Amino acid sequence: MQARFKPLAGQVVVVSGAGSGIGLEAARLAAKAGAAVVLAGADEQAVRKACEEIGKAGGRCHPVAGDPATAEGCDRVARAAAARFGRIDSWIEAGGGEAALANAAQALVRQIGAGEEAGALVGFGRRLGKAARAELQKAKGRLGATMIRLPKDWRHDSPVEPVAKAALHAVTKPMGRMAVAAQGRRLTTVTEVKKHPGVVVGVGVLALVGVAVWFGRGRIGRVAASARPKIVRAVRPAVVGAVRRRPLQAAKLAAKYPRQALQLAKALR
Repeated sequence: MQARFKPLAGQVVVVSGAGSGIGLEAARLAAKAGAAVVLAGADEQAVRKACEEIGKAGGRCHPVAGDPATAEGCDRVARAAAARFGRIDSWIEAGGGEAALANAAQALVRQIGAGEEAGALVGFGRRLGKAARAELQKAKGRLGATMIRLPKDWRHDSPVEPVAKAALHAVTKPMGRMAVAAQGRRLTTVTEVKKHPGVVVGVGVLALVGVAVWFGRGRIGRVAASARPKIVRAVRPAVVGAVRRRPLQAAKLAAKYPRQALQLAKALR
């Protein structure tokens, strides 16, 4: 049976490097969304202060002083998370490198067991290291990983909210790879397309219909008309799936663009 990822509001999320920057923002947003958050970092004072702020805002959180870059530090964080909230569902590694990712992956594999619900690992960089990939193989599909690549011009004062939101998207829908555009203000176009495949497919169908209408009974119109049944069969499941996963967003788009929504509905009949 295919593994499922829990909604963010029902997750226990470990965020390492949570004393500042991306980790702190991810912890804040996760707690605001209803997740139980374990804030981990080498600077105990920083993570305790961050946890106090999140707690005052109504979030559920627990601070742990530990460095996942070492096996001992990661084990300390994992044991504290399990003792406080009973389990770990996902891990955002915002403070370390390849060693921390491998240790976090190992901790997640131990936690998720053989159940239907999977765990998610999120890191920052170009690729997973060899040790982390080995842990993913051990998980046999029960652990999804996402690496978020920051732009070359990333600085300590770059915007962290778009990156933190990307990390939280990945803990419920692992994407393998995501990328942040220059200056860190948004995700790259390719990443946005991967996040919303149904919307992009729908736009493509509308574009095809528009081309056929524009050229009328010409050659392109006949080609488009003959190809339409195959295209509809291919894209209908993606569009329907996107609407089912995001019904409120689909309803808002339909209300904002009623004519286009009607055209899309007719095209996919």
